[in-house]
Amino acid sequence: MKTHEWRSAISGIGIVIVTALSGGSFALTAPVATAEAATRVKLEVLDPRAEFSVPPPAPITTRLNSLSGKRIGILNNTKEGARAFQPYLEKLLKEAEPNLELKSWTIPYNDYAGKEKDLEQIAKWSDAVIGLIGD
Repeated sequence: MKTHEWRSAISGIGIVIVTALSGGSFALTAPVATAEAATRVKLEVLDPRAEFSVPPPAPITTRLNSLSGKRIGILNNTKEGARAFQPYLEKLLKEAEPNLELKSWTIPYNDYAGKEKDLEQIAKWSDAVIGLIGD
């Protein structure tokens, strides 16, 4: 934390205007010329931006050469559009490749205890996963 001293050239009252142009936080102390000359005002200005970290990018899985004999997981996120579209998707996939195995999972879009475990289960079973995002 940086501390800056400001002195008032105006007799009687000290006025300080602070503009934070750089990131981070700092404290500002400003003497105020009053009857009590030793009185100081301390302002603390904090940077309101959130601190976050970006995870390393995950490699993209290679595309399947064929759907024949593959196990395709269908992930339904419980939104209305996903529910409406899923039967049509399954029908089209089965018509295009009769030797295809489909399995559906319904996992809510919001977080819950055990969600990561459920997603890992889908990944282990499937050769590929289709995510139905029904917005």
